[in-house]
Amino acid sequence: MTNNTKAPSFPIPFPPGGSGHLSLVGLPGAGKTTLGRQLAAHFNRPFLDLDVAIEAQTGRSVREIFATDGEAAFREIESGMLRRALAHSGAPLVLATGGGTPCFHDNMTLLNQAGPTLWLDVPVEALAARLPPEEVAKRPLLAAAGGAEAWLRETLKARMKFYAQARLRCSSACTLPAVVAQLAGIGFALPGTLPSAS
Repeated sequence: MTNNTKAPSFPIPFPPGGSGHLSLVGLPGAGKTTLGRQLAAHFNRPFLDLDVAIEAQTGRSVREIFATDGEAAFREIESGMLRRALAHSGAPLVLATGGGTPCFHDNMTLLNQAGPTLWLDVPVEALAARLPPEEVAKRPLLAAAGGAEAWLRETLKARMKFYAQARLRCSSACTLPAVVAQLAGIGFALPGTLPSAS
């Protein structure tokens, strides 16, 4: 699953904790984009969906890139876009990664260096139920597998070792209040506030 090619590293401008980027990882359908937008609004931060950024930059859909260039080419584009996002000099982001982003190059290491990471560990059955046929058709790897639940199970087995490197894990109801409480536990707070003394 992982790609052995090492992309060049670069200095990460934000330390872990309240001043770093907040990145969400997990399988397709886990709610990274939905929760990411909610967290961005709550913490008054910019939100970036990595797949959307790739599509805006290339002028092509993720599905089209997979179909015409192949997965390896997409992962190179994805890795480059991730580095650009993490290195930007503006306000720290809330970042929704693609489902496979943590599993290639040294992406998961970079995400952890850039700030808190949260794995949305939603049960496969719930994920499959969230993905109607038209949504499956939009996701290249799901569509190619011919069935959502079987693909999700196999993919989770392959990706779990990468997802498990996240600093935080939400394995129950990944609601905004629950996640904000988890983040508070590691000192991640609203801009201008200080972590509570423990």
